[in-house]
Amino acid sequence: MKKHFEKFKVTKLGSGLGSGLGSGLALALAIGAVSTVSYADINDEIRAAQATKITLKQAVDIANKQAKGILVDAEFDDDDSDSQSGGGVYELEFSDGATEYEIKVDAITGQVVELDTDSLDSGDVDDYNSQRRAKISVMGVINAIEKQANSRVLEVEFKNDRDYADHPSYFEVDMLRDNQIIELKIDAETGREFARKVKK
Repeated sequence: MKKHFEKFKVTKLGSGLGSGLGSGLALALAIGAVSTVSYADINDEIRAAQATKITLKQAVDIANKQAKGILVDAEFDDDDSDSQSGGGVYELEFSDGATEYEIKVDAITGQVVELDTDSLDSGDVDDYNSQRRAKISVMGVINAIEKQANSRVLEVEFKNDRDYADHPSYFEVDMLRDNQIIELKIDAETGREFARKVKK
């Protein structure tokens, strides 16, 4: 389906928001026509996300004390069995180019409930190097989106899969806004959003 975006709201990404970011780089978030897609149990995920006591950014700060390298991806899981509180966990992955750190942080208590490390294989190293070369970092995306009114990032993942000819590397983001979860795709070089859909 062809998507039409009427205008862009631009948020400036300043320095210090993550490696690879230049001062004043713009992240353009499209505002306009939005397609919808069906997902099972989306209402449960929305309710759980709204009930969390800590944000993804806070979970990153907590996990970062036990990991090395850069944040590779992050995800809110509302029904993870490792949650001590029953309110879900944030699953965070960091990498330093040799070791992968997978950390789960309880979304209610902020406690680290799991920490695993593993060596990177050659494919993981390639992905890590691609992400390090990108102009925008995972944290840059999170910071820019959360400057938008009533917006919280629940998931962000770097993609280097060549699924889009015009966007060889991009971020796939789930954003909670009011009572909706919106999936965004954001070019990792330009910061420009090129697709979105509402999960229903």
